Amino acid sequence: MEDTPLRINLVVGHQVPFPPMRGGGVNNLVWMLAKQFAARGHRVLAYSPSAAGLAQHETDAHGIEHFRVPGEPGHPNVWIDNLQALPYSWKLGPLLQPADVTSFHTPFSFLLRYKRGLGVCTHTLHRTPKWIVRLHSGLDRIYGGSHAVIEQALQIAPGLRPKFRAVHNCIELPAEPPVSAFEPPLTFLYVGRFVRDKGLESLIRGFLAAAPENHAIRLRIIGPQTSEEGSDVGFLDEMKKVIAQDGQAAQVSLEPSIYDREKLFAQIRAAAVFCLPSLTGETFSMAALEAMSCAKPLFVSDFGPMREMVDHERNGYIAKAGDSAAWSEGVRYFVRNQQLIPAQGLSSFTKAKESFSVERIADEYLEDFRTLIAQRREA
Repeated sequence: MEDTPLRINLVVGHQVPFPPMRGGGVNNLVWMLAKQFAARGHRVLAYSPSAAGLAQHETDAHGIEHFRVPGEPGHPNVWIDNLQALPYSWKLGPLLQPADVTSFHTPFSFLLRYKRGLGVCTHTLHRTPKWIVRLHSGLDRIYGGSHAVIEQALQIAPGLRPKFRAVHNCIELPAEPPVSAFEPPLTFLYVGRFVRDKGLESLIRGFLAAAPENHAIRLRIIGPQTSEEGSDVGFLDEMKKVIAQDGQAAQVSLEPSIYDREKLFAQIRAAAVFCLPSLTGETFSMAALEAMSCAKPLFVSDFGPMREMVDHERNGYIAKAGDSAAWSEGVRYFVRNQQLIPAQGLSSFTKAKESFSVERIADEYLEDFRTLIAQRREA
C-alpha cells in the first residue's frame, strides 16, 4: 500500500484563483503540497475559482488536473465571506471526481463530503475555530495548522477529539540558508490584511512609543487598503489618524499590497524583523513562514499558534497580544540587540527547515491519508 499512488482531490476556497496569482496564503500552502504530491507520483485533481487566462479544465506542467468554476471575491467580514462559499460549493459538487482522498480547504465541506466516491474526506481549519466546527463530524479527519488551533477546536467540540490532528503549515526552502542580513535603517515589516484581529493597533502604538528614542528605525505595513481587497477601511482610517497625529509619523508607512511575489520577497529580505501581532484568526501564519525562509527573526504576539514558531530571544521575540507597552519594549529589544539579528534570522531558517519544510509536512499528510484509508477498509 505504501507504494500505491493515490488519487487526491484538493478543494480550495472561493476567493483566490489557483495556482495563486496574487495573495492567498491558504492557496500558496495548498499549491506547495499539490506539487509535492504530484512529484511523488500521486494523481492530483484541484478544484478552484475560475479566472481570466485560466482554462475551466486543464492539466498543468506538474501533472495536476484543474477544474474551475466561478467564485466570489474575499470579504472582510468572515461570516459573509463564508456564506459566499455556498453557491461556489454548489457549482463544484457535480465536478468532484472519485478519489482515494478528498482534502477540503473551503467552507461547506460538511455538505460536499456526502457525494459518493470521494474516498477519505478531510477538512483543514484555516482560521480560529468557531462553533461550526461541530458540523464537520462526518469527515474522517479535521486538520489544524498548529497544536494551539487543535486545542481551541477541542474546547468547542471535545467529542471530536479522535478526528482532530495538528499538521503544521509549511514552506518551500532553498537548500542553503540565505544571507541573514538587513539594510539600514532597522526596519520592522508587517505583510498582510489590515484588520483589527491582526493586532496592528498594538504594533503601531508600540512602535510610535519607542520611535522618539530611536530615529533610525522604521515600521512598514504592506497590505490591502480597500474593502474589495479585504481591508477594514474604517480601522485603516483610524490608524492613519493615530500615525498622523504623532511626532514620529515619518517613521511609519502604510503601503499598498505587492502582488508580485519576487518583489514582495525582496522587501522581506531588506527588512530586519518580520512582525505578526495577531490577536486571533491565525492557525499558523504563512507570511511568517515566508519570512523564516528568508532568514528573518519574528516579532510575534503570544497568541497560541505563534508560540510554536518562535523560541523567545532565540529566533525572535514574543510580546503580549494587544498590549502596546509590551510591543514597545519588543521594539526596544531589537534596537538594543541589533548585532544578534543575523544570528536570530539564521535560527529562524533552521527551525523552518527542521520542522516546517514542505517535504516534511507532505510526508505527514500522506502518512495520515494512508492510515485513514486503511482504517476505512478495516471498518
